Amino acid sequence: MRLQEIVNGIKPRFYHQGGSSFALSESQCEAHVDLTFSAALQFLQGLMMAGKLAELKSLMSAGPEALRTSSYRAELVDKCAQSYYGLDWPLERKRELAESVLVFLLQELQQEFQRGGYSADAAGVMKFMGMDSGLLGKMGG
Repeated sequence: MRLQEIVNGIKPRFYHQGGSSFALSESQCEAHVDLTFSAALQFLQGLMMAGKLAELKSLMSAGPEALRTSSYRAELVDKCAQSYYGLDWPLERKRELAESVLVFLLQELQQEFQRGGYSADAAGVMKFMGMDSGLLGKMGG
């Protein structure tokens, strides 16, 4: 999937853009970016399959601000925090890490989206993600 390729390219930057403040090594930061991305992608695919493409489009085009204002924010952060099975941190600390990684990912993905010149509609988001836009018709547009 194209989105995974993009994340693989940006994840090393998380450590240097604030990830080190969590007292994790560079490789641990990269692992938690992967865990967060996987959990977030599962969550967002659920939204997409439920026909909630507007939320997905907003997150891709509006970036981190969309996360702060999203009605799904707490649910998404919790899902990501729960994926950190290797950390024996309190849940609130895991949520802080999840939110930090999500903000980082959304900022970086938003920049990649804009650099790629994708249209800010459902078809553009699907193309950016490397998904077949024919799925739109199957999911109700």
